[in-house]
Amino acid sequence: MRFCRNCGTVLAASAPGILPTPYLGGAPPPAMAPPPPPPGMMGPPMGGPPMGGPPMGGPMGGPPMGGPMGGSPMGSPMGGPPMGGPMGGPPMGGPMGGPPMGGPMGGPPMGGPPPMGGPMGGPPMGGPMGGPPMGGPAPGVSSCPRCNAPVQPGFAFCQQCGFRVGAPAASVPTPPPAGPAVDVQGATLAAPSAEVARLRAQPPAQPAPWGQAVSVNRDGTDGERYPLAGDFVVFGRTGADISIEQDRFLARHHARLELAGDAIKVTPVDTLNGVFRKIDRPFELTHGTIVLIGREVLRFERLDPDERNPPALVRHGVAMFGSPPREPWGRLSQLLPSGGVRDVRHLADDEVVIGREEGDLVFADDAFLSRRHCTITWDGQRATITDLNSSNGTFVRLTAPLTIRAGEHVRMGDQLFRIELRR
Repeated sequence: MRFCRNCGTVLAASAPGILPTPYLGGAPPPAMAPPPPPPGMMGPPMGGPPMGGPPMGGPMGGPPMGGPMGGSPMGSPMGGPPMGGPMGGPPMGGPMGGPPMGGPMGGPPMGGPPPMGGPMGGPPMGGPMGGPPMGGPAPGVSSCPRCNAPVQPGFAFCQQCGFRVGAPAASVPTPPPAGPAVDVQGATLAAPSAEVARLRAQPPAQPAPWGQAVSVNRDGTDGERYPLAGDFVVFGRTGADISIEQDRFLARHHARLELAGDAIKVTPVDTLNGVFRKIDRPFELTHGTIVLIGREVLRFERLDPDERNPPALVRHGVAMFGSPPREPWGRLSQLLPSGGVRDVRHLADDEVVIGREEGDLVFADDAFLSRRHCTITWDGQRATITDLNSSNGTFVRLTAPLTIRAGEHVRMGDQLFRIELRR
């Protein structure tokens, strides 16, 4: 035995005279060929009488008394038949066809007890440690994956090559006491088809609306009503909570409305056309404010001091002749759909009336203007616009989120809405 059967450690060299443990599994090792016979005295290798004299070993051709281990020699140098197989298998026959006489490769030697098995003896009674005889492993005996040698039950390492053939058996944990059965997949199982159909048929629960947006027609009558519910409502042309696809002046998401106590907060989202609020009281104009009067989109601008009273042009000591100077305090620029500016009107009087038939600024071709539509006043510090009870109203564009009261009107795109709250 060259390796420990429990830890696989290589053992110390065997004592002299003790042969290593033979290989006992897999394909048998190659047989030891007998020494070649002298020339001219070749005999049959596996049987028959010798061609020459008697086999070596016994005096005068008598039967040998025993080989190195008490048995007969392997074969005659003169071509006699070998006395056994390569690894102790059954002998092929004696010199005269009789039973083998015994020896290292044959059966038990004559006159002595049969050998128990050994490196060169007859068929062994068992394996290296009393295992099964050669020819196949006994029940429970495994084979080494490396050298195919038999491994007895309970051995952790191969006795031939030292390969670890198995790990120590792990202790089996004691299962916990059985409790009530729990369906771990119960919450993930699909509902029956009838239940699914019933749930799909029911519309999802909608929050209670807090207000409504009433569309105002061209003639002033009420049109479609849109409920306002949830945290906020988005108006737009497509993909919004309230979508009006036929209005090409609406952006995809144009404005957002949300409840703010007893009021409504309007937040403009679109930056191209914006959101306009209808004024019902005087509104202070700041620089850059855009107003919608009828169909006229006008931008108000305050003038700098050097624009109000520019000095006269003098060339070579000659003053330029022109209209009598006035001191305007602001101007209105007419905005076009192309983004350009067409007419610019300067405001010089303390009160400027805008209308379709009467006033300081008249737009006779605008059918949506009233005869006297609105007025813009200047008190030396502030400019204020006031609607004169016109039919279509005066609107101011929002520049930031604004809180409006219930009942006020907002214009988005080409749509006019009246925002109402539910009490």
